[in-house]
Amino acid sequence: MTFEEKLNQSSPAEVWEEYCGFLDLSMAEYMEIQRRLLMEQVELMAACPLGRRFFGDRPPRSVEEFRQRVPLTSFGDYADVLLTKKEDMLPAKPVVWLRTTWEGGDYPSKWAPYTESMLQTYKTNILAAMILSTSTGRGRFRVRPGARVLYSLAPMPYATGLFPELIDSEIRLRFLPPVREARKLSFGQQARKGYKLAAQHGMNLFFGMSSVLYGTTRNLESISGGGSGGLKSLVGMSPRMIWRLLTALYRCKRDGEPLRPRDLFRLDGFVCVGTDTNLYRDELTKAWGLRPLEIAGGTEPSCMGTETWSKNGLVLFPDACFYEFIPEQEMLKNLRDPSYQPRTYLMDQLAAGQKYELVITVLKGGAFLRYRVGDVYRCVRMKNPQDGLDLPQFEYIDRIPTVIDIAGFTRITQREITKVVEMSSLPVSDWFAVKEYDERGHSYLHLYVELQAGSKQSLVLSQKILQEHLAVYFRYYDGDYNDLKRLLDIDPLQVTMLPAGTIADYQASTGSAIPKVGAPLETVLDLLDFMRKQKGE
Repeated sequence: MTFEEKLNQSSPAEVWEEYCGFLDLSMAEYMEIQRRLLMEQVELMAACPLGRRFFGDRPPRSVEEFRQRVPLTSFGDYADVLLTKKEDMLPAKPVVWLRTTWEGGDYPSKWAPYTESMLQTYKTNILAAMILSTSTGRGRFRVRPGARVLYSLAPMPYATGLFPELIDSEIRLRFLPPVREARKLSFGQQARKGYKLAAQHGMNLFFGMSSVLYGTTRNLESISGGGSGGLKSLVGMSPRMIWRLLTALYRCKRDGEPLRPRDLFRLDGFVCVGTDTNLYRDELTKAWGLRPLEIAGGTEPSCMGTETWSKNGLVLFPDACFYEFIPEQEMLKNLRDPSYQPRTYLMDQLAAGQKYELVITVLKGGAFLRYRVGDVYRCVRMKNPQDGLDLPQFEYIDRIPTVIDIAGFTRITQREITKVVEMSSLPVSDWFAVKEYDERGHSYLHLYVELQAGSKQSLVLSQKILQEHLAVYFRYYDGDYNDLKRLLDIDPLQVTMLPAGTIADYQASTGSAIPKVGAPLETVLDLLDFMRKQKGE
C-alpha cells in the first residue's frame, strides 16, 4: 500500500508504528540494528572493487575489526570512482547520482550514488519527518492528502530535490509551485513563485532551508504595506485568503503589530533543513506561530535524522548510516597534526554535553566507508524520559573549524579564499578568516586582511573599497556565495584591514600560529588587543 492508502485504511497507531516506531527502540535494540546493517554493507562492499580497495582480500568479520582495519576516509579517497561515475566499481547499481559542493577540493562538486534500497530508506524517513512535523505527541499527527506544500529546497541534482519525486508515489501533495514548473525555474524564482501561490491559495506544510524560510518570511512585507502595493497583492487571491488578509491587516493596525505569516497561514507542519537552523528558529517560530521541526542530512548521508514532537533534539535514523563519533579534542588534535589518527566512539558510548565530529558508513549499498562528513554535533542528552526516548539526541553545531558555512548555502575554505585573493590581484600580504555573527545572530564571513606595506594600491584602498572589490570576486568564483546576496539579501562578507606585519608580530609574540580559517574568537580578540597596544591606544 502507498502511504496515502495506509492513512485511509490503517489506524493512526499502525501508521505511527511503521514510520516512527524507531523512537521506541531501546539503546541495545538500536545498536543491534546498526551492527546488523553494517555487516550487510561490509558484505556488499567486499564483493566490489571499491570495497576491496579498503578491505583487501580479507573483509572484516566484525564491527570491531571493521573499525580497526578501515581508515577514516574523505571524498578524495573516492574521487576517481565517483567523479567519473564508474558504476562497475560500486557495491550496488545507482538509480540516481546527487551532487554537492566539494569544499577545498580539486573540483567544484562531489557526486554521490543512491541505490534503490537507499532511496526507499530515504523515502520512509522523510515520511517519518513529515508525520513528526505535524505531531503534538506520541502517536498524534495530522497528515492530509492533497495538502498544499510550499517547497523551498534546492532542486535535483541536490539531495533535497529528491523529496517531491519520491513522495509523489506515496501521497498526493500540491507543491507550490508544481514540480514540473519548478524544474524550469532557478532556486530564487522557485521560492518567490511558491510564496506568491501560497499567499493566493493558502498552504498546509512548509519545507525549506532555514535561511531561505527566513528570507521568504521577510517577503510578507510586500503584501502588508498597504497602498497600491497592498491592493495589487489581492489580485489572484482566493476569497478565503482575501478575508484572512484583510482581517489580519485590521487587527494588526488596531493592535499596533506587524503582519506576520501566522496571521495568514494555518500550518499543519513546518520542516527546516540547514546548518544555521538554530540561528533562525526563534524568529521563524515567532513569525509562523509554530516551532519548526529540524531534520538532518546531506548528500552523502541522505536523510539522517529528525526531531520528535518536542522539537528539542535530533534522533538519528538507525537504517540510513552506521554512525561513529570523533570527540572534539581528538578532532582538534588531528587538525593540528594530520598524521594523528583520532579515536571514534559509537552511539552508546557518548557523553551528554560533548561535541563530536560525525563519521558515517552509508548503508544499503552506499559508497562511503567511515567517511568524515565534516559536521560537528553536540550530544544534548543520552535519553529523554519526558518523551519516553531511550536514545541520544543531538543538535547541529557547525562545520569543522577549517570550513566556514554561511546560512547553509556556501562552504568556504582556505583554498577558496586563496583563489579569490589571487584572482583579485590586490596587494594582500597576509590574511585569516573566521565565522562571526551579527546583532541578530546571523552568520557572515569576516576576513582580516593585511596589504603590502608601501604599495601604491595600499595607499588608496579604503576598507570599504577593499570589501566591495573582494565581494565581486567571491560572487564570481562561488555561485553558492552569490545566492546569499541574491536570495536572502544579506551581505555575507565583512573585511577588516590590519596594519602590515600585525599577524606576523602577533604570532612571534605568542609563539602560536593563527589558523587561516576558523581561528577561535578568543584568538581574534587577543590579536586585536595586541594591535591596539602596539599602536599605543
